[in-house]
Amino acid sequence: MHFSTIVALAISSISLVAASPIEKRYSAAKIQSIRDSLCLAPFSAWQNGTVVGTTGCDNGATWDITPGSGSVILHGTTWALQAQGGGSTNNAAVVLWKSIPGTFAQTWYLTGDNRIAITNGVQCLDEGTNGPQTYQCTTGNTNQAWNIIPANGTPPPNHTVGRVAQRAPEATAA
Repeated sequence: MHFSTIVALAISSISLVAASPIEKRYSAAKIQSIRDSLCLAPFSAWQNGTVVGTTGCDNGATWDITPGSGSVILHGTTWALQAQGGGSTNNAAVVLWKSIPGTFAQTWYLTGDNRIAITNGVQCLDEGTNGPQTYQCTTGNTNQAWNIIPANGTPPPNHTVGRVAQRAPEATAA
C-alpha cells in the first residue's frame, strides 16, 4: 500500500510539471521601436563598444531575448546588448559587448508592457532623437516601447518598408 501511494504521487507530480507554462524565448527576432518603427542594429564591425543604432527593419539585426530577466544577445553570436555608463545614467549609448552573464549593464528585463529595462535598475532602452539610449523608465513613454517581431515574418502595420535612414548616438566612455 505504501508503494502504491508513492507511485500515485510520482505520477501526479509528473502531470504538474507537464502542465506548467513554458516561458517563450524569442530567437532570431527583430527589436522594433514603437516610436518610429525602426529596428536595432549594430553600426560597424562587431567588437566591444560597437554602437547599436536603429535602421529600417529590412536591415535590422536579429536578437535572442526572453521575457523576464536575461541578456539580449545578437543572434548566433556571444555579443550582448550593453548599456554604457554602467546602466544607471540617462542618455547613455547602447553597445555590443562580449556577453558576461550577470553583468548589471547587460541584464535586461522584457516587461509585459513592451519595455526593455535594466534588471533591478531604473533605466529603460529608449529610442531618443539620436537613436537608442538608456533613460529613466517612465510609464506611458512610447520612446521606451518595443515590439519583438519575427525576422522573416510579417511586421506590424506601421513597419517602414525599405527605409534605411540610420541614426547612431555618440558613444560615451563606459
